[in-house]
This record gives sequence, structure tokens and C-alpha cells, in this order.
Amino acid sequence: MLNKEDLGVKRFFVIASHHQLADGMRDTLEFIAGENSNIFTLSAYIDNQPVDKQVDDLMKHFGSEDEVIVLTDLMAGSVNQKFFAYRNKKHVHIISGINLPLVVSLVMEPADAYLSNTRINELIKEARQQIINVSEYEMDSDDDE
Repeated sequence: MLNKEDLGVKRFFVIASHHQLADGMRDTLEFIAGENSNIFTLSAYIDNQPVDKQVDDLMKHFGSEDEVIVLTDLMAGSVNQKFFAYRNKKHVHIISGINLPLVVSLVMEPADAYLSNTRINELIKEARQQIINVSEYEMDSDDDE
């Protein structure tokens, strides 16, 4: 398998949230998909550091040709708003309202080319379909599980 240095694209992920959701998401993701050094977390409001400074310091680490997928917890939340200034930066995608199926799908995407908005939207649609009221879920009689 090719490593990221052999490819034309370096893809990084930033999981950012209020409190410790981001760290928990990364921990669970690594349990499922294995460790990945291209995943960074920002857990805001834990150590009294200004969130805008944390965001700016983190985003300075990425080069102009790096692809950065920013995943935040709440669209109207302050954490997402601090990343808003980066929304038009080349190769930066900001996705809010994340869930584990979406994060896993994005991390597992081949990194041999930049992700298109079309592909990201497909993955978001698939992840939304994983949100189900199981109390009302009816299994088909053909289902084995």
C-alpha cells in the first residue's frame, strides 16, 4: 500500500469540539480504524485558552497544498465559528454536526487525490442515514441480524 508521502496529497483531519468530544471521537476512531498521525484534536474550553488562538495555532501547521478536513460538533457553536475564517482557504473543508460514521468514512477515503465537495456531500448523506430511532426500527424478516 502507498503511504501519503508517495501520493500527491497530504490529508489531515482536525476534530474540534466543546470540551472532550473531539478527544473521545479520535480515541474511538483509532480503536476502529487504527492510529493515524494525520488526525489532530482541539478540545475547547478545558484549559482557559482562547479558542481563536488555539484554532490559529493549529491551522498554521498545515501547508498551502495540504488538504485539511475540519470536523466540528455544532454549526452555530463557537468552535465552528472560529474555523469559519478558513472556509475559503484552498483545500480546507469544514464540516459541522459530525457523527462517528462520517468521521470513519472520511478517514478511510483514499488519499490519492483531493476530496471533492461532491464526494464529501455523498459521505455526509450516508452518515445521516445512520441516525435512526432504533425504538421504531422494524427489521425485515430476511435480516439475519
